[in-house]
Amino acid sequence: MKVVYFGSDVFLSCFEYFLREHEILALYTYHNDEDYFTEYSITRLAKERGIPVYYEAITTDAVKKYFREDGCEMFFVAEYNRIIPIPEDVPEFKGINTHSSLLPQGRSYYPIEAAMERGLSRTGVTMHKLAPKLDKGDIIMQRSFPITPDIDSVDIYLECAKNASEMVGLIFIDLERYWNEAKPQTEALPYWSRPERELMSINHTMTRGEALDRFRKYNAMTEVDLGGRKYYVIGLTAGLSPVYREEIYLSPDRVLYRVADGHLRLHILSREEKR
Repeated sequence: MKVVYFGSDVFLSCFEYFLREHEILALYTYHNDEDYFTEYSITRLAKERGIPVYYEAITTDAVKKYFREDGCEMFFVAEYNRIIPIPEDVPEFKGINTHSSLLPQGRSYYPIEAAMERGLSRTGVTMHKLAPKLDKGDIIMQRSFPITPDIDSVDIYLECAKNASEMVGLIFIDLERYWNEAKPQTEALPYWSRPERELMSINHTMTRGEALDRFRKYNAMTEVDLGGRKYYVIGLTAGLSPVYREEIYLSPDRVLYRVADGHLRLHILSREEKR
């Protein structure tokens, strides 16, 4: 099967499945500094295999060309940050989206972080038909797993990837049956918006435990203000000993940060810095 793939490193195992079992015509991806998983590995693998890589949003004309001229049979979407146009005059169009929640609960660009913010005890991964409305296509398959206190948001991303790689293998062995048996989403549950910036930030009044719990939920989306400048926290550990200043720079990207009952060791990335 000829496939156009949309996604990042979150579901790299799905990309590798299509490399082994099918033909990938192109990869559409994106970069976001606040994401723990970026597009580093997937683009490297695509380029090694001679697969074109695109960062720009796909156009309606390009969608039509893939299906009408290039022999594409499926758009597969797995952690992608743009809505894909679905032309009404291309009846042969087929697309599957992979979403990190148990739809219809968790329609969102941030379903994992939002689930942890809400204190949910379970989440999962859903594969559904691409639809004009975000995350509202008919459900093809779902897997569920618990959110336990000893795991963080990265663990959940990895658990989603593990389940998705198994799901995609099952679905594409008998695609016609799974496609025809997909179930419509009938519940009109609300869309989960991005968590408030204040909830994702650490400050000097917090305890070590509070800061670690915040980083557990939001990981590289966690923010800190240093001298009036905003940074992403991309690594955090904690220590008991106090520091004599609120902030001590050990290098441009490593900081000792005073909190109420000790200190944090921060690895930071400027929000203005572009990789």
